[in-house]
Amino acid sequence: MQQDRGWSQLETSAAFLPFALALIGSGRAAGPLVHRYGARSVGAWGLVTAAAGLVLLAVTGFDVRTPYVLGLLPGLVVLPAGAAASFAGAAVLTTEGVPPEQGGLAGGVLNTALELGPTVVFAVLLTVGGDATSLTATAVAFALLHHPRTK
Repeated sequence: MQQDRGWSQLETSAAFLPFALALIGSGRAAGPLVHRYGARSVGAWGLVTAAAGLVLLAVTGFDVRTPYVLGLLPGLVVLPAGAAASFAGAAVLTTEGVPPEQGGLAGGVLNTALELGPTVVFAVLLTVGGDATSLTATAVAFALLHHPRTK
């Protein structure tokens, strides 16, 4: 944003303030939603909402001609709202049915997976190839590896 839009450090930081507020607000709302609708539903809808936020950012957010309020802001609110809900659902599902003495272990495994998983996948994708064709081929290969008929 500083390079493409010519914003200062303060303007760029302020642009991400709604992201933080949406993340905090959605995180606080996720507990009652999980209690009312279940962890699986909240987690699934959180993933769908986060994906919608990513689509919003991809479609309008990075065009420098689009105003902040119409381009970046919708994605910067929708993405963290969905992410917080999906993380809350995942946390409940991870620890659900785990004996109390193993709750810390289950939480630790979840946190490790959340931190390590994307890092490893990103490193593998960049190693395989950074261009669109290589990334598409890698995605197809992963899909085939995990397809029920190929196991």
